[in-house]
Amino acid sequence: MSLKFFFTGFLLLILTLPSWAATVKAVKGSRVLVQLEGASSSTGEEYFLIDPSTTKRRAIIRIRQIKGDQAIAEVLKGTAQSGFTLQAKARSNVKGSSPRTRKADPTFANPVEDTIVTNSGRFPLVAKNSYGVLGSYLSHSMNAKFIASPGRTASSSLSGSGFGVGGFYDHTLTDKLMGRAHASYEQFNAQGSTPLADCDGSTTCDVKINYLSVYGLAKYQLTSSKYRMWAGGGVGFLLAMSKSSTVLNASEISTNQVFTAAFGTDIYYSSKNYIPVSLEYNLFPASSTVSASSVVLRAGWAWNL
Repeated sequence: MSLKFFFTGFLLLILTLPSWAATVKAVKGSRVLVQLEGASSSTGEEYFLIDPSTTKRRAIIRIRQIKGDQAIAEVLKGTAQSGFTLQAKARSNVKGSSPRTRKADPTFANPVEDTIVTNSGRFPLVAKNSYGVLGSYLSHSMNAKFIASPGRTASSSLSGSGFGVGGFYDHTLTDKLMGRAHASYEQFNAQGSTPLADCDGSTTCDVKINYLSVYGLAKYQLTSSKYRMWAGGGVGFLLAMSKSSTVLNASEISTNQVFTAAFGTDIYYSSKNYIPVSLEYNLFPASSTVSASSVVLRAGWAWNL
């Protein structure tokens, strides 16, 4: 009788253990990447996901595919988050399947360290630190009021375009939030006209400035796929390296500041490389005489660390 109680107690102890070594590495929609940490499992097995901060059950998952020390699971109930641990649940195989023989899900054909494989290639399941180069096309607009002659003011609307080249570094803050530091050499070119020869004796007015620009942006990831869309905003500081103008006092042009709103897409080529594309709106702080803004299209090449 004592031996029976011993085995009964041992079984209850095993079934009531709060969690095992396996943890959730990453989450993409209803799919979960599990790091098994040496624990054994098989397709079709179900587990509770445990929030380690509260030890409460947050979700139920079912193993879909196993490769090496990693597995892909689907969320059956609740919400999965990276860092949750697994707790064994009564086995519930899908009808018609058996351990390690279920047909592989083509979306997760090769679950390797937080990457997944699709028909168009491999890309990271979660955002990573990265760096890259960017080329820029800038479209500018400006409204300026200036003294045309003693006692008389004039105004002109100017527009134009320029180019830029630079580099950036993205740092992961959370699974969805990243910070970007970006430095670039950029042109601000705009031209306009006045009815009279008010622009240094000409009816054509212009502003030409070459800036060394430094931007700081916060990026929020909107999608987790090969096309990683994001939205963000930040500020930029512009140091004038060369300047000339027929409507502004060039000697007073030294530094400037812009506020930036941006939307972009990181198009993944592989697990290591992607093409960053973004559309940005830069607003210069207005004064009583000058207001200006820029629309910037950027594209380049990037490397994951």
